[in-house]
Amino acid sequence: MALLPVLTALLLAGLAGCGPGRGAVGPDAGPARALPRQVTAEESATLRRAELVLERRCMARAGFHLPPVPEPARNGPPPPPMRLVLADPAWAREHGYGSLVRPSGPDGDAASRGADPVDTYVRGLTPQRRAAALRAWQGGGRDTVEVTLPSGMTTGRSTRGCTSEARGELYGDFRTWFGADAVDRDIVSLALSRTETDPAVTGALRGWAVCVAGRGLPYSSPQRLRAALGASATKADEIRYAVAEAECAVTSGLAEAAADAERRHLAALRARYRADVTNARAMRLAALRKAALILRGEHPSRQTT
Repeated sequence: MALLPVLTALLLAGLAGCGPGRGAVGPDAGPARALPRQVTAEESATLRRAELVLERRCMARAGFHLPPVPEPARNGPPPPPMRLVLADPAWAREHGYGSLVRPSGPDGDAASRGADPVDTYVRGLTPQRRAAALRAWQGGGRDTVEVTLPSGMTTGRSTRGCTSEARGELYGDFRTWFGADAVDRDIVSLALSRTETDPAVTGALRGWAVCVAGRGLPYSSPQRLRAALGASATKADEIRYAVAEAECAVTSGLAEAAADAERRHLAALRARYRADVTNARAMRLAALRKAALILRGEHPSRQTT
């Protein structure tokens, strides 16, 4: 694939002069070019659905016929970003929290209601067939690739099996993809963790807590407020909680402080792990055309597992 030499060159360039850590860029690195753009939420959903289609084709070749990938749910306008706090009062007044606290399952609404058709299919197999299906799906722990993440944790996955084969087929090279994607995703989690303890954020959070307490909601953080709402809350209560969270985020300065801190921490981590971020974004963008063909049934899968 023509993309891979380019990505490998980028990776090696990023590793030159590295300090500790995968893909870290040393302080003496020269001026960096702009990163490739991130895929949109819709593009990310397209890639995920293509992965699922390829997984099912692979499983079918192994003799297991998983239920087809469902059509994406249409649940109204997408929610605003909510990392640390919901900060869009207008959206909150109309939608409450929406799917921000009531997400659909990975294969659609059925999974979120506990009726995942894939789970039902696997549970319906005999114990021997179920074990064989799981080996075909996840690779049985053979030929594992491991990656040390920016957070210091290690993650790994078998290079065998249909989940890995699907990603290798879609993105061009599973090992490169797995490492870059894992680091890129961990950067977001690590930046959020650092944002939560950023002094500017913890200071603004005290003002936010005072604000929501004045509305009869005595909670010290947005996470505690949402947890107190509960899954069985009425829509009116959900809207009341969401509006209180969002309006107090704006008036207390928490929304601005959290957004600024997150930008700072993300920028620092992405600069340090620039090679992996570049690879992950470039591989996602390059996979979009193939994903569209897969979803239209116009792209044949490779025939080996």
